[in-house]
Amino acid sequence: MEHFIDLSGGLDPTQFIGDVLERSPEDAKTHLLNGDMLFALLDEIHTNGRRPVVISDKEDRLISHERGYGKGNKPEDYLDAFADYVKNNMNEIAALSIVCTRPKELTRDTLKTLRLSLDREGFTAQQLNTALSELTNEEIAADIISLIRRYAIGSTLLSHEARIRRAVDRLKKSHSFSKMEMGWIGRMEKYLMEESVLNISVFDEDGRFKSQGGFSKINKVFHNKLESIVIELNEYLYDDGGKTA
Repeated sequence: MEHFIDLSGGLDPTQFIGDVLERSPEDAKTHLLNGDMLFALLDEIHTNGRRPVVISDKEDRLISHERGYGKGNKPEDYLDAFADYVKNNMNEIAALSIVCTRPKELTRDTLKTLRLSLDREGFTAQQLNTALSELTNEEIAADIISLIRRYAIGSTLLSHEARIRRAVDRLKKSHSFSKMEMGWIGRMEKYLMEESVLNISVFDEDGRFKSQGGFSKINKVFHNKLESIVIELNEYLYDDGGKTA
């Protein structure tokens, strides 16, 4: 359903049908013909959505097992395919360009759409981290932002938690925050652990901040410098050595 809504421009199936019915025949035809990715998704769900039922009177026996990655079986092939995809689509997918060149402009909606686009190509943070772990024999839990920047612009790859903690620590060392300010910095850190992206609009949109008075109230705690604090924190988040960072 998330993929359908993403590809249809924000409409669920019922809303999509209603939208088509309200159009003129010619406009509806053009609209439907432009939805090739949407209908390809529906075809894929129809053909692959259910696992086939295998019936046999033979006793089960495990012969071998292996992990597959995307269209191949080797983790290095999967990672190479991911690297090729992000580099070749940098100018085609706006969100990829933002992640690599203007990450401070990322929003939750932009990141969600990007995750869905990558998922349709067979790339997920979990699979990418698993492939990396198999290659390096080192467990890492990097988020999709770090993974994209690593393979697109050569950034240092850190786990999601390490990236957030490093940025917050640098912010704390650069200021003499009051006890109340430190409390809010802690809330921002916790938020980033769960959401990956922080900008000033979040304070009036997310219930974790909105219920506490939103941007206006929290900004007063920081003596009207909350926006500059958020900008500085984002600079630390993406100060990862990428060649175009």
